[in-house]
Amino acid sequence: MATTREDVIPTLERMPLFRGLSGRELRDVASRFDDATYLAAHGVITEGMQGPEFFIILEGEAAVLIDDKEVARLGPGEFFGEVAALDGGPRTATVRAETQLRTITLPVNGFRQFLLDHPAVAVNLLPEIVRRFRDATAARHS
Repeated sequence: MATTREDVIPTLERMPLFRGLSGRELRDVASRFDDATYLAAHGVITEGMQGPEFFIILEGEAAVLIDDKEVARLGPGEFFGEVAALDGGPRTATVRAETQLRTITLPVNGFRQFLLDHPAVAVNLLPEIVRRFRDATAARHS
């Protein structure tokens, strides 16, 4: 099922990442994303590989793996791919669809421009990146 831009807005409104954005800004955000759906057990991104997109989950569940060890589960309203989208480097984790996974995606160049256009999102993104870095570091040392 294709996602309409209006269908995406309620999910975006609930996300801490988009806290502080107006309705007009949320519509702008929604208009920039493309749709992608993955079947259960399908790899979405692979640790160590280059990747050009930032993802937001609309429906379904995904597992996050580092060094083939599951470190987190993500569901609707959560995102992944932000590190590679920010620095253009390799993916820091593998993400695998555990159920059918409906996402919206934003290419790297679009993500960077999006953050420039909506600096509040960049500020909201920082604590989550730090939390994930700490969790990944702890997982590697456990």
